[in-house]
Amino acid sequence: MFVYGDYLGDLKVTKLVRVWRTAALYEALRGKTEVLLKVAHPSDDCAERLKREALVLEALSPWQTGPAGFVRSFLPASRPVLPVIQAPYPNRSKRVHGEITFRGEPRVFSVLSFAKGKILSDLILENPQIWHYQAAWIVSTLAQALRPLVKSNKCHLNISPDIVLVDTDRDGNLRPILMDLGFIIDGGEVDGQYDWSRLSEPAYTAPELLAHTQARSIGLEADVYSLGIIFYEMLAGHPGFEAKLRRDEQVRDDVTQNRKPLPVGRPELEQAGVARVVERAIAPVGRFKDVLELSDALTAIYSAPPPEKRTIPRRLYVLLATLGVIILGIGLVAGYLLLQVLLNNGR
Repeated sequence: MFVYGDYLGDLKVTKLVRVWRTAALYEALRGKTEVLLKVAHPSDDCAERLKREALVLEALSPWQTGPAGFVRSFLPASRPVLPVIQAPYPNRSKRVHGEITFRGEPRVFSVLSFAKGKILSDLILENPQIWHYQAAWIVSTLAQALRPLVKSNKCHLNISPDIVLVDTDRDGNLRPILMDLGFIIDGGEVDGQYDWSRLSEPAYTAPELLAHTQARSIGLEADVYSLGIIFYEMLAGHPGFEAKLRRDEQVRDDVTQNRKPLPVGRPELEQAGVARVVERAIAPVGRFKDVLELSDALTAIYSAPPPEKRTIPRRLYVLLATLGVIILGIGLVAGYLLLQVLLNNGR
């Protein structure tokens, strides 16, 4: 791990945000600009996963340059639901990820736009039973963040509360960002290329991934399970499968062998049909086909997350003030010239 004051090229590490199984997330400074820094752990699997994610984020990032990007910079920006990737180096590079040797060890990293907030797992510790409206909106927003993967038949396969950064807007609504895109693997037959119980969080991983088989059939419903078990935890006030102070093997056995229903235990949610949504999302079979269908089911009960009041960029105020000064100046000059004409005609 890196500590405060460590440098990766021109990036100064200022704070450790989270350590995941394949990477770590830090706050950092590039000059005086705050950024987020994601560094893969020193292994080929972890490095390749970060590189793959960086390419996808680049394709999804809003235009930053050109006429369209210039115009967009003056408009109120909506809050992103995925990280916005930045250039890995201060100078132009064809690569969207960075590579550097730190104390004799090669490291792969990506630079992301700064985002403030609290990791969802920490938020759940402070408030184990999040208001069910907010919980539903969090899950629905995360599902929409996965839309690009779903539309290309890709699976995340590593969703957990540890990779979600949650901020609170001016109206008190919780706004999540999915800080990691997971394995980005095609739906279909998955061979034994990954040890899912080692690289993903077993307590939030679909049981079919954790089963002891040589070849596993995996579909988009695996991510439905992960979002469903997170939703369950926020509603029930406790995790579906306790993972703290327990070995991965113990958690894996619980997930794969204990397939009894997990009751939410809240009559008001059972009457509203919310409990049935949770039950279907985490069922061994018959889940929603993908996370977007889960989002639709939640929207039918809770409606869509409320729109956020967008912050007007400061540069728009500067632009309007500058235009005002220019118009005033033109008006004064035109008035002076008109006055001169009238005086000359009066003579």
